[in-house]
Amino acid sequence: MEIRARSLTCSYPAAGPVGLSVRRRPAVRDLTFEVAAGEVVSLAGKNGSGKSTTLRLLAGLLRPDSGQALLNGIPATSAEARRRLGYVAESDDFPRGLSVRRILEYAAVLAGYRGRRARREAAIAAEAVGLEEWFEVSGETCSHGIRRRISLAQALVGEPKALILDEVLTGLDPVARAQAIQAIRRAADGGAAVIASLHDGAALRALAGRLIVLADGVVAAGFPAETAAAGSGPGGAPDVGTDWLAALLDDSAPGRS
Repeated sequence: MEIRARSLTCSYPAAGPVGLSVRRRPAVRDLTFEVAAGEVVSLAGKNGSGKSTTLRLLAGLLRPDSGQALLNGIPATSAEARRRLGYVAESDDFPRGLSVRRILEYAAVLAGYRGRRARREAAIAAEAVGLEEWFEVSGETCSHGIRRRISLAQALVGEPKALILDEVLTGLDPVARAQAIQAIRRAADGGAAVIASLHDGAALRALAGRLIVLADGVVAAGFPAETAAAGSGPGGAPDVGTDWLAALLDDSAPGRS
């Protein structure tokens, strides 16, 4: 299953005089790229570059002003496409009052499983990210790091064919991060197309085979070392100002382990 963006453009209402929304603020402009089955791609960019908007478009949670977001050739907004998708949002949101077990079983039911099979899929997803000891704990009382792991486990339920992950490693301790990277890598090895926003150079090198950089509506795509060295994408894409990107990829960048 492939993830594809075709000339994606999206904007949000911007405040005008006395708070009226009289114009729109571009969030992403004319983005075109694809993520193949079995590939892990990292989406990078400064704050405000449109990473989360791009991922929400690909997950079918936003409708573009123009262009298409496709999962295996099917519009991402369609129910059929979303049944085959695992998505981790920038913030965690679970049904209130449920234990981790029930949260994951509920995710399994939404993925089409019932009874014993739903319980089994929930247990498999929990084990993949090391959540077994929190299985009976209320999800809403968990720490930020545990909640991130619950969100990833939800996305992994049912072996989805595409994974769209927004800052999925944020707040994880080294052991949990290693488990998460391994779980994502395993999903890709099983044929899932994966796109993730990553802010850790070591994780990017360990996980992503290719990097897509967003800056001022420009997409530069390539392998991490090539993108940082060139300061532009293949085909002579405009310079996107990559000092921050070089720091991200440098061995001495913060967060490297």
